[in-house]
Order: sequence, then C-alpha cells, then structure tokens
Amino acid sequence: MSEPKTRVLIVGGGPSGLAAAARLLEEGESRVSVRLATLGHHFGGKADSWRDAEGRLIDHGQHVVVGWYTEMKALLGRAGVDVSAHLVDNGGHTYVYEPRDGQVHDLELVRNPIAMLFRGLGFSGLSSEEKSNIAWFVISNFQAFFGTQDIEQFDDVCFTTWCLENGLLPSIVTTNAFLMSRTAQLNWPGEISTYSLLKAVREVGRDARSASYSFCDGGMSEVFWEPLVRYIAKLGGRLETMRKLLRLHLEGGRLSAVTLAEPDSAGHELPGRPTGLSPFEQSVPTKPGRRFFDDDFDHVICTIPATALQDLNPGDPALWSLPEFAKIKELRGVAPLALQVWHREHVTKCSSRVVAGLDGPLGFVVDNKHVIREYRYDPRYGAVLYFVGQEAGAETWSDERLLEKCLQNLTTIPGFERIDRAGVIHFRVIRNRSPDKLYFYTEPGIQKFRPHPKTSIPNFWLAGDWVRSELDFPCMEAAIRSGMATADLVLEFEG
Repeated sequence: MSEPKTRVLIVGGGPSGLAAAARLLEEGESRVSVRLATLGHHFGGKADSWRDAEGRLIDHGQHVVVGWYTEMKALLGRAGVDVSAHLVDNGGHTYVYEPRDGQVHDLELVRNPIAMLFRGLGFSGLSSEEKSNIAWFVISNFQAFFGTQDIEQFDDVCFTTWCLENGLLPSIVTTNAFLMSRTAQLNWPGEISTYSLLKAVREVGRDARSASYSFCDGGMSEVFWEPLVRYIAKLGGRLETMRKLLRLHLEGGRLSAVTLAEPDSAGHELPGRPTGLSPFEQSVPTKPGRRFFDDDFDHVICTIPATALQDLNPGDPALWSLPEFAKIKELRGVAPLALQVWHREHVTKCSSRVVAGLDGPLGFVVDNKHVIREYRYDPRYGAVLYFVGQEAGAETWSDERLLEKCLQNLTTIPGFERIDRAGVIHFRVIRNRSPDKLYFYTEPGIQKFRPHPKTSIPNFWLAGDWVRSELDFPCMEAAIRSGMATADLVLEFEG
C-alpha cells in the first residue's frame, strides 16, 4: 500500500505562490499533493495583467525583467515559455529629467559597465565636481556597496542620511538621479532603508549584463503566468480561483484549518464594466454565506502580502500574541498607481525607454507602442504610454487630474511634443489600494520586523518578497526564490 501524500495548500497566486507550487511538484514528485488558491480570477498577484471591457491590455504596472532574474527565467522555461523571445531590451538607456537644468539626461548602462551609484560617472546631469565626489564616495564605501561588509547594521538608517554621513555632496541627493535609488522600490516620497538599497546594489552591480533590464512584449499574466499555471496543472496541481483567506484556526499549537471565502464583485466593477475587469480599490469584500472551512491539508504556505495577512483573525490573541506575528503587524505597504494612455500621435525620441524624474505621483513613463506586440502594427495608436508610481499624497486626485498632470510633465521631454489631450483616444487609471495589491514598504528600521519562512506554527509557512531571504529586497525574482526556498523547507520537514 502506498504512503499517503503530504497535502500542501498554497494561498496566493502571485509569483511566489506559483514558484512554490511548481517546486513542490517538481521536487516532491509523487510524495506531495498541491492546491493553489488565489484571490482573483487570474494569476500573477502584483505582477498580473487582464483585459478591459473593450479587450485592451491592462497591467498592474510597468514591470521589468532584470538580467539577474535567473530563477524566474528558468522556472518559466521549464513551463515551456521562451522568455528571451518575449523580452524587449531597454538598450542600456534610462532617461532622467533633471529640473535643476530642465534637461533629460541618459543613464547609459553600456557606457558604465561597473554598476556604480546611479551610473554617476557617465551621467551628464552632474557637474564635474559631483562626478568626482561620486567616484570618491563609491571607492571609499566599496565594501558596503559591493564587498563583504555587514550591511544589515544600516537598516535603521535612511539611505539619504547614510550617503551624507559618508561624504556624498548635498547637491547630489537633491537630483532625480539620486531619488531613483529609492523610487525604483516605489518608496517615494518616503525614505528607504540603507540595508535594502545596498542589498539591491550588490545584486545589480555585478556587471552591466546582469543589471540590464527588459520589458515583456505582452501582458504579464498572458505571456508568463498563465503558461506557468498550465504547467502546474500538468504536474498534478489543483488550482482554485476566487478564494480569499479569512482566518487561521489553531489547535494544539498547529494549524488545523483555515476559513476561505468567495470575494464579492459588488463594488469591484466600474459602471458599465463586465464582472472581474476592474481591480478592487479597498479591502476585498466577500459574499455572504460563501465561506468555506478547509482542513484538507498538512501544511499551508501563505504567500499573500504582509498587509493582507494583517487582516486575518482580527482581535485573536492566539495568533497575534505570537512574537513573529506581532512583528508582522508593524510592516507597511505602498499603494502603487498606474496610468495607461492610448494616443494618436507618435513619440519621436526616447520610445521604448523609461523616462524618470517626472513630477507628481507618476514619476516614470515608457512608450509601449514598440514593446507590446499587439500595438506595434496597430494603426490606431501612435503611442501607448504607461505611467507608474505610487499614490501617497495623491489619493484624492481624480483620474482626469492625474492625466492632466502627466501630460503637462511630458511637455518638457524631447520627443513627446505631440502628446497632448486632444490626441488621447482612451486612458485608464489603475489604483491598487487593497491590501493584497500593496507593495512592501522598505522603510528604515523594518528589517527587525520581517519574518522568516518557518514560523512558530510548525505547519504554517511564509513566502514572498517581504519575507526574509537571500535577496532581502522586493522584486519578482525575490518572490520566486522565496517561494522555492519555502517549498524546499516543507519537503525537508517531511523528509
């Protein structure tokens, strides 16, 4: 008689949950059975995409695939995705608008193979004195940036303060090139932990090839995550959509059951939109009478964001008095914001390149006309602009005001002169306020509150880019590696 399989329930259908499911099925083979439950009707989490009522592609934001995303590429490759065929390289260029001289400057990666701080030595937006200061600053702090110095000790210090205390000129920290050091993790207008920033620098700063980045030539869910979902199903995984985790039931110190519920689409849709085509803008409600007591598992791997996990078991001391769960309550999230604009006119310069340093909540823009395949030869659109940022300080702004601000910003950017309100065919603001859509806020002092994958509940595990890991800063690759590492721990636990 065969041994019963170890039953693993994975909650959360983002990159971390998908990676955990695939890893368990690949490595556990016939020893495990896997169920993957996700909140929405599609997979991808905070890196997902969907279609609106008219069939337009809508993305959570503008995601990039960086050269060192090796585990992500390998996982998708095993799922049958030719990743390289779906990536459009940025060509080594990121453009930064600097208000102090009113110019757009090129952070040209290919000209600076050593990943020094914000590519300073080749950046035309800095004076010769500032460039010399950067060279001295990086060399003086080389062990912190690229060496073996313990950098977790700097977690309580914001990166701006650390730079100033270690000799960087004050004029440099006011530039948009410097601000990108934290806005790349969507931390503006707040400061970023020096530890988190230095961890990222160490990873991307190894060489120019590993630090280069590319864009997906279609929707992230359609191109990457849906093939991975099919791969998981082929391996024997069971997939459940429209399931929200509400409660953990503890018995004898172990997790005995969970309560899941079906999300309620009431209030989820915009007027005139079919079911399921708009993101929730607040905490996701559930349908009355559609709750499920689920004890069909031996282990649970929870991959939902910290901000969503904080909603579980309200007022329950049995859970929230546990030390690591009490610390999780201290973690905060950032509400990402996006605006997509379909326009009649063409961008004549900087097309398919990121332009950063724009004023207001949406500080980055990229023209996806020549990135996303379905737009390349579509005569209706001259430009398809994705603006991304975060909503802090602009929560009360209307969609029209956000559009107006973004179009105003473009008047200073060469190549965008024709992008005006008259040429807008359609636009869409994507607000991501619900706890399951918030990015991890890597503010100073946060490291001591972050949990490890193994919790004090022996059959309840955590994964995600907010959980401590080898990378320790938020990105898709960190989420995927975390999911795989937690899956390995479960397999090791079961022997």
